[in-house]
This record gives sequence, structure tokens and C-alpha cells, in this order.
Amino acid sequence: MNSLILIYLVTIIHFVVTINKNRGHLKPFGSVGFLIDIKELDEEFPTVLELFTYYLPKSEPILSRQVLINDNHYFIWETDKKLENDVYGLSNTNIQVESFKSKQRQRIQMTFGEFLKRYGKEPLLFAYNVPTVLQKYLVVPKPLQCDIILEYFQSAILVINGINASPLMFGEDHDRLHCILRGNKRIVLVNTLKYPDVRKTILPKKGQHRGPPINPDKIDFDEFPAFANIDYHIANLKSGDCLFIPSSWIFQERTFENTISVIYNIKHHQALNIDINQLKNCSTYDATFTLDQIDWSAEPQTFRDVIMNLVNSKVKGFDKWQEIFSKHLSYDLSSDSEASAIFEEFYDIVDVDGDGEITTTEVERINGVHQHHITDLLYEMTKVINNKRKTSTPKPVDSEDNPSTQIIENDKETDEYLHLQNDKTDL
Repeated sequence: MNSLILIYLVTIIHFVVTINKNRGHLKPFGSVGFLIDIKELDEEFPTVLELFTYYLPKSEPILSRQVLINDNHYFIWETDKKLENDVYGLSNTNIQVESFKSKQRQRIQMTFGEFLKRYGKEPLLFAYNVPTVLQKYLVVPKPLQCDIILEYFQSAILVINGINASPLMFGEDHDRLHCILRGNKRIVLVNTLKYPDVRKTILPKKGQHRGPPINPDKIDFDEFPAFANIDYHIANLKSGDCLFIPSSWIFQERTFENTISVIYNIKHHQALNIDINQLKNCSTYDATFTLDQIDWSAEPQTFRDVIMNLVNSKVKGFDKWQEIFSKHLSYDLSSDSEASAIFEEFYDIVDVDGDGEITTTEVERINGVHQHHITDLLYEMTKVINNKRKTSTPKPVDSEDNPSTQIIENDKETDEYLHLQNDKTDL
């Protein structure tokens, strides 16, 4: 009898210990565990000096409350009706949106007006560069208005979606200001510099096998032990708030109503080398300085731009694609067997039916594991090219008909919000 009681007590103790040890097991990402509120500033951004000499280099997030509410055009974002009525030409602007019906990601074209009527009722997402017609209604955030900072201002992404839970997202090359124009979000962040095993789980090193997909709605600590017993930083954002998300932090967001956000991407590695003396000479805040006044012409094309231009222009055949990519990279891929082999693998994956030609339909079918593989290949190809450029002088490529030929180091295209808003189990 005593032995049965002892076994019973041991079983109960083991059960209790197991529950306490893995409280967040099979629970949503960041819902249970060591939850830490992010430091907040009330109605002010960090100064340009604070952002670029403390928060960015020290990889510290900071939440600025209600910093947008006094912007001149803040009111037009209050409702879809105001947007359509107050922004001339918006309704007829053609856009590409993401559809997630039946867990199948598809890109579809429609007008902005049609999207605004449908996104609250259907699983639709718009996440792309702020359309030209809307740029004059967005004031450049105060810490980014310095001339020297504008050189490292990569892009401004407009995000419009209904109730949604994103996948785990990771941006190694960009710091972000994530600003809410309408609605509210809960964003959960983890510092992968503090927890390198989490980073390895999300982004394996070259040559290592990518593990099974992570479902952020049910984090399996048995399969992904790196996520147990770590700090989760929490930010509950509402209209008018902006959150600074440092590079190398993974994050997930949940929206609880129709929400409009703008994500301002900052080139991380370049920003680390800013001359502090130049920051001290930054001019005062200009409430009339809007996105349309920024000269984006010097920005290089992204791989996605190159791919979509090739498809839309109906450019056919491996050789022609390799030639265009060579011009984009200012590097002759055909003269480098290693880089050419990587590009050939990329081409073969995108060319789903293997007929030697890539079509719009095939590009639209890129998702899930294939998307991540393609991203890894393009990333690996740029690394190979950059490494060889440091040690040798490859055969140059005539690029006079392609002014946007600057290679982007560590250019992982799907780090942009649009390409990370996949089926939440893909990563």
C-alpha cells in the first residue's frame, strides 16, 4: 500500500514539475513564459542621437506612444471611406495583394478601391512600398529626417490587413520603425543575439538542414527546445504608436481588427558606421517633410523587382535570365562556375514544369519551402560574389542599359514584410 502511495506521489510531483517547466508548451508564441514589457516614451520618438548611438547599436527596442496623432494628414487614415474620398485617384490605383484562401498563398491584382471593400471580409493582405499616390500623406518619422540618415533609409512598406496572426519574422539586415495608422496589434519579440540557439533554429548556417516548420500558434518545446525558458518582449500597439524593432530580433504580430501600418526599413550595417558628429548637425523636425519628397531613384532594384520585370517583359530562357541578373549584380555569372551553378539551381526551382521558360504562373506559385530555398540560394549567390570581389577582379558586365546594378550584401528578399507574410507554418 505504501509503495502505491509513493508511486502516486512521485507521479504527481513529476506532472507538476513538467507543467511548471514547460508552461508555454504548445501555446502561442510569447503567450506564456518570461514576458517583458518594452520601454516606452510618451508622445515622443527617441532623438536621432539616441536611436542611432544607443537603441540601434545596442539592439534595444523602444516604443513611442502616440507620436503620429499630430501629423497633418493623420485623420485621413481613420476609415477606408476617408481614404477613398480624400486621396484623389486612390480607388483606381492598380495593386497586387496576397490572398490566403484555403492556406494557399496567391498574388492577385485588383484596384485599391476593390481591395478596401474586400480585405475585412476575406483573407487578403496588402504589403508593398507605399503607393506614390499616398506618399504625400505620410510624414517622415522625426529620427529619420536627418540628411545623413536618409542615405540609410531603405524603404517604406504599407501594410493593410484584417484580423490576422503572422508567421515568425526575422530581419537580419534591417532595423524597423513599425508604425500604426489605424487599429491595434500585439507584437512579440525575441532577441536572437541573447539566444543564439533560437537564431540557429530560424536561420540555419550554410550547409545545415532547415528543420521542420514552426507553428507560432503552438510552439512545440520538445521539437524546438530553444524556445523554452527565454525572454519574450511584448508591445501592444494602437493607432498613433511606433515601435523600433532592432535587426536580429525575431517577432510575430497579431492584429485584432482591420489595421493599417507603415514599416520604415533602415539599413542596419551601414547605420552602424554613421559619423556621430554628422548626427549632431541634423536640422530640426519638419512636419511638412513627407515621403514623396524623398529621392528614391538611387535605390537599387531588388531581386523581386528583377524577377517580376523579366516575367512581365516575357523574357525567355536561362541564358537571357542569367544575362539580366548579371547586369543587376554587375558581375558576369557565366564566367564563374560556382555562382552560375547556384543561379542554375535557382532557375530550375522557379521553372516548375521544367520547360526551360519561367512564366507568371510559376512565379506566383513560389511559397513555403520553395520560397525559403530560393531565398537561401540568392543569399548564397550574393555572398559568393561579394567574397570573390574582395579577392579577385571578375569579368565585368556591360550595364549601361541598367542603371540599378549595385549588389546588395546579404540581400534576403523575403525579409521584406510582403514575403514573410506566408502561411504561418512555413518558417
